[in-house]
Amino acid sequence: MMGWSGWPIPQDASGDLKLTPIASKACNWCSAVCVIMMAYTHVFYEYADRRPCARAEDPSIAGFMRMTAILAAAGLCYEATMYYTRSICIYIYVYIDYAPHILHCTLYEITCILQTCIGISIPLMGLNRTFQSDNSTRRRLRLNKKMTYVFAFLCTVYTLMANDIQVVHEGWLAAHHGGHQIVYSLRYVEWVFCAPMVLSISGQLDHAPDGTPRNGMVPSSLLTGIYCAIAWQGLVVKDVYAAWVLIAWAFVCFFVASVEQLAFALYIKDQGSSGRLRCSLILYLVVMIGAYGVVYLLPVPGWITATWENKFYCVFDISFKLGTSVMLIVSNDLAANHEVITRAKAVAEDLETLIQMAAVPIIGANDAGLVNEWNQKAVELTGLPADLAMGKKLIHMMGIGSRAQAEQVIGKALLGHEGGSVETTLNPGQLEGWCRQDLCLKAATLVLSATPRRNKAGFIKGVTLVGYDLTEVTAYREAEQRKINFMAIVSHELRSPLHGIIGLMEHLCDEEEVPSKLRFLKMASSCATRLLDLVMNIMDMASMVSADPKNKQKPVKKLSHDPVELSKILDEIIVLVKNSLDKTGKSLLKKDVELASEVGELPIIEADAHKCTQVFYNLITNACKFTEKGKIVVTSKVDPDDGKWVEIMVTDTGKGISQVALDRIFLPFEQEDNSMIRGYQGIGLGLSIAHEVVQRHGGSIVVESEIGVGSTFTVRLPKVMKDSVAAAVTEPLAAQLSANKAEKPGQFSEDPVISEAPVPQRLLKPKVLSVDDDETNQEVVKRTLGSDYDVVVAMDGYEAIDYLKSCDVLPDLMLLDVMMPGLSGFQVCKTVREEMHISQFQLPILMVSACGENEAIIASLNSGANHYINKPFHKQVLTAHLSASLRLSQDHKQELERAAGAATDEPRKDGTEDGVRRRRAANRAE
Repeated sequence: MMGWSGWPIPQDASGDLKLTPIASKACNWCSAVCVIMMAYTHVFYEYADRRPCARAEDPSIAGFMRMTAILAAAGLCYEATMYYTRSICIYIYVYIDYAPHILHCTLYEITCILQTCIGISIPLMGLNRTFQSDNSTRRRLRLNKKMTYVFAFLCTVYTLMANDIQVVHEGWLAAHHGGHQIVYSLRYVEWVFCAPMVLSISGQLDHAPDGTPRNGMVPSSLLTGIYCAIAWQGLVVKDVYAAWVLIAWAFVCFFVASVEQLAFALYIKDQGSSGRLRCSLILYLVVMIGAYGVVYLLPVPGWITATWENKFYCVFDISFKLGTSVMLIVSNDLAANHEVITRAKAVAEDLETLIQMAAVPIIGANDAGLVNEWNQKAVELTGLPADLAMGKKLIHMMGIGSRAQAEQVIGKALLGHEGGSVETTLNPGQLEGWCRQDLCLKAATLVLSATPRRNKAGFIKGVTLVGYDLTEVTAYREAEQRKINFMAIVSHELRSPLHGIIGLMEHLCDEEEVPSKLRFLKMASSCATRLLDLVMNIMDMASMVSADPKNKQKPVKKLSHDPVELSKILDEIIVLVKNSLDKTGKSLLKKDVELASEVGELPIIEADAHKCTQVFYNLITNACKFTEKGKIVVTSKVDPDDGKWVEIMVTDTGKGISQVALDRIFLPFEQEDNSMIRGYQGIGLGLSIAHEVVQRHGGSIVVESEIGVGSTFTVRLPKVMKDSVAAAVTEPLAAQLSANKAEKPGQFSEDPVISEAPVPQRLLKPKVLSVDDDETNQEVVKRTLGSDYDVVVAMDGYEAIDYLKSCDVLPDLMLLDVMMPGLSGFQVCKTVREEMHISQFQLPILMVSACGENEAIIASLNSGANHYINKPFHKQVLTAHLSASLRLSQDHKQELERAAGAATDEPRKDGTEDGVRRRRAANRAE
């Protein structure tokens, strides 16, 4: 905002501001000179003699002074009422009405009492808190407070003057020039105090952003009060030269102060109607001060009498202050109204912007149902511009099937009730009577909520509809349903051939007598059984997804309502798990883990027996999978009140589940570790199926877990299934359990012992350490490399590290799978490189994985691997990688042998078995 003559007032500045810097500095210098002149005159010159007050010459002067005191008291009461409380005002007005004859005697005492009441009222009424909360209120109350001080001082001075409690001097300068002047010293004291106060009130600006008050006329206000003091000295000092110097300097100061005051008036006039009023106030003050200066000089040559001068001061002193008070009140009220209007306009503009830019469609209609509001989101969803939508019948844009409900919702809103919501299709293309070829109109599926729209008087003038776009949600529902249908079809189509494969494999296994072929057939049967288990889980998941009620789809099958003895089911599962093997042929229950049942007596409940078996089988096998040592305990609990529910708790001492994973552990296809290096296989359907089954029974499943301590899964089932339990589930658990049982004969009975092939009486074949937890994959590696390489197998990372630590001679190569239980391939590789300090030349490592993402390749190389090979691999690709790694390793070893000199010459040339072993031992030592 630019000020007068282009000078800016920084609106973010704090404290007092100098609008005209030169005039402000001049005011400060003039004030300093005034103080020096006043002190010099007081010390080195005499003042005129004292004399009686003017009532000796004109008795009416006392009435004028008393009138001024009464009007000042009235102004004081008004300002105090505005700032404090109406009770004070009532008390003073009553006192004035019923005791006017003693007012002139007690007005000073009343003022003192009023000031005391003011000081007490501020904290009691909490006005100090109001000061801090709103800058506009702070400014207004601060102006009231200052005017209270002005009127209190004016009232006090004129009460003292009316009662002749004062100091009156003869006007020496007037007497010297033949005139007559009576100088009331208290009046000049009042001017010195009140003039700066009134002017500073008129120069108030808006608060700075930090709440600091600001003023634009501080230097000139102070100067006005100071030059009033030397003006008094100019009338009473007993020296003609000194008197006229003081008077002349007082008028110079008046003109200097007027420059800043007029500059501020010209600046403030541009701030609306209140600014023009304040400008008029400041001009009035400047003119009045100039008029005072003229009247101040007229008695010197005797042009007016001394009593008329004092009557003028009595009248215009109070009019000067009262006029200032009234104009300040009006200007502040106008400013407050202007601020309210400005804020209202800003709020209205912000609201309109918010409506237009809202992320949801907002539509307005009048009481006739014609559109009068159409925001940008509505334009985006329907393709209909806002100017064309205005005035159209809203109900005609809605789907025919939902129009009746929409009319009901809108009608309720027009009656003043919350109309509720309606799901409809908004399609402007349905409008009749107009069509635009250049428009691309679209149909949008929305949920519209209706609320009444009122005018300023509170009458309902229409309705506002806020929508939620269901277009994408509908498309998502359709895509999700297609995905579920596809998953169910594919799973079903896979199931039939898998059953045929498994059946044929079992038949071939029964008839095959060659051990090597029987071994392969059993491995193929085991793989097919695991694949069938996966397909069954996917089918279960697909069938249990809730059908969309809008599409009226029914579940495939309902849950059976069987009488179930949970204790027997749990005993059977525990026996089965204790005797089950994993895919490596090892016991599912680790040797350091105890599986115990502490299930008490349980009532017979209504449930689907097969699905309950599936739930607890998944929970117990999960606990076995993630528990390396300790205990797995199955416990139970029955509702102690009326036996409406039973609870089964599966508690383990495994590694625990992180808090982040707990939030998604029951979601389909989610595992605690979904990364490519997770230590356990599976696609994460077991717990999600358990969760769905329990919920469809009307029960709940929760998990509590702590990292490093263990987990507890709690399943609560109702004694009687709810009526809503008529949901889809597919085949019972028999197929899954039979699959797991069938896996047992398909596994190898011998332990995966790491052994070396017999050493022939010739150069040894390169030794390859193959690390993979899948025995089928190990067999593939053996068959692929068996003719050219000596393959040693390790079924997990721990066995591989143990072998490297215990072997006399390092293998020539290492094939390392990424995803293995316990230690991942990355961890094994880092252990070999960083802890065992085996370099890439001493033992080349080829990382093997079915994950071909760049992340896996980068992680492999960063962990110390030489190469990365994707599964499934071609034989030539694998052998090429092995040959290249061996060649680089041999070249490096030969360079080391040449550097070692003659000491290693003999072992290098010896091609016998002992020579090769000595050479490898030498390389390992190096």
